[in-house]
This record gives sequence, C-alpha cells and structure tokens, in this order.
Amino acid sequence: MGARPSAAKPADAGNVAAQARELLAPHLRRRHFTAGSLLWREGETSGLLVALETGRVKIYRLLPTGRAVTVFIFGPGDVFGFLPFLDGEPYPAYAQALEDAEAQVMSRDELLSAVRADPLVAVALIGLVGRRLRDAMQRIESLSSPGVLPRVASALVALLPDASDPTGAAAIIRLPVSGGEFAAALGITPETLSRSLTRLASARVLHRLGPGRFQVLDPEALRQAAQSVDSSRTPL
Repeated sequence: MGARPSAAKPADAGNVAAQARELLAPHLRRRHFTAGSLLWREGETSGLLVALETGRVKIYRLLPTGRAVTVFIFGPGDVFGFLPFLDGEPYPAYAQALEDAEAQVMSRDELLSAVRADPLVAVALIGLVGRRLRDAMQRIESLSSPGVLPRVASALVALLPDASDPTGAAAIIRLPVSGGEFAAALGITPETLSRSLTRLASARVLHRLGPGRFQVLDPEALRQAAQSVDSSRTPL
C-alpha cells in the first residue's frame, strides 16, 4: 500500500481527505449513484462512508414547513457520511446525488472492521472531523463579516474544473443546485447572491451563459476576490 501518510503535519481539507482515502482504500468498494437518488435519509443510522470520485452530493435538511435547505455540497475528492458511525447518533440531514456520481463506499460494519484492523484509520477519521470543525469555524466567521462577495467567489472557485486553463481560457462552471439552494448553503439570500454575480459579471470576471451557468473570464481575479476578507478590499 506504500508509505502511510503522516498525521503530524497540519493539512488542508483536500490533504486530510486524501490521507483518509489512502488508509481506507483496501476496505472500499465501488458504488454508482444516479442523479436524484438518496444516499441516506435524515434519522437513519445505517448509511455509508462515501469517498466521492465524480459528481456532487448535496446535504440538506427539511424544515417543518416542508422546505428543503441545503447545508453543504460535496464534490470529487471529499470523504463524508461517517459521523453516525462515530457517535452512534442518526444522520442529521439527507444526502442526495445532484448528478450521476461514482464513489468508493463502505458500511458501518466494514468501517468498524477496518478500524480494528488498523487504528490509523480512526486517526484519519478524527483528522477529517477536525478539518470539518475548522471549516465550520471559518464559515461562521465569514457569515459574521460584512463582505459577501468573497464568500460567493470562494464557492465559485470550488466549482472550477481541475483541468481548467490557469490563464483563464473558457472555464465553464454551473451551479450544482438552484440559485436559492446555493445561496442558502452560503448563508445569504438569493437576492444577495444575484447582486454578487452581477458584480462579478460587470467586472468581466464572469459571463452569464444561462441560468446557473457561467464562463469564467478571469480565474485569477475570481481567486483574488475569494481571498479578500471583505468586499471593500476586493479589486472589483
């Protein structure tokens, strides 16, 4: 299996997930999810640990009114779905494939067997939980700041194709969910999202191709906007 990844170094979310995937690889099996299918429902305890390879999965909750609120969107490379395996509690939300997706998965029993066989698997999962907590803290901080544009830009940067030309030639992105759901996942209103997208389009960073589809004219400017801590410091 090769050298084990070191748990001593701090790592970003992608590196932490990659380390977990490497340790879990011998125990995973391939699974295909069709667009619209549910991976699990809120309240279930017998779901899956999912290492996503292609496609996107949204995590959402149903309010008492019946309205669905998207709280997270996972993409290729993400590892998720293991929380009930760790705390014994049911899933707090639904998971639904937004498009056809390929993944490597394992059941709760398989994960427990993997942990017993190799304690470093548990260390990797703890690293993932820690990374998620840090991400949550950063999200809370961003929600409390006045700058909305960096939040929107950061979410759009995450949708850029991995193979996109860094010089900016014709990268096409599309929102994986409706504008309303995308805004809710960012903690903003649809109107605020629309204003931010309009601002990026006016600055010739984006070009609207249609509902939820954009051509990224200047990826570097988009990344700079995402890195700004508040809208007054962006070049837009």
